[in-house]
Amino acid sequence: MTDLEHVDLDLLAGLTAELDPLMYGILASDDVKQAGDFVDDVTRHCMKSPYLEHLSSASSIYCIWMDIDDILDGWPVEYGPDSKVLALREFKRAAQEWLDMPRTQAGLQDYLRGVHWRQRGASPGDHDDLRQP
Repeated sequence: MTDLEHVDLDLLAGLTAELDPLMYGILASDDVKQAGDFVDDVTRHCMKSPYLEHLSSASSIYCIWMDIDDILDGWPVEYGPDSKVLALREFKRAAQEWLDMPRTQAGLQDYLRGVHWRQRGASPGDHDDLRQP
């Protein structure tokens, strides 16, 4: 998403109305399986009409959640026996940051550019170890 890309605030409002209850569900989850069920719903909402076709950032939101889900798959880094704890923590962080996000073009852009999402794509020496609190 570029700085100049226009965000349809009505579509964003529709998407947030669908995602917010799921984000609260993630925050209330006691285990990664329960949170993962909500994450599956989040990603499905991002990929459905009209969001996928008319809110280009919906696919970026999808990618954020799938990047976090990759922790459970050990990709691109194997996190060892703490991967479930780490994934749950990151799911909850992403959900809280979503709920705290201003419902504006700038707010969405800031969410999509959040340092937490891009850290995992950097080489291991370029970012903090996600295994740390």
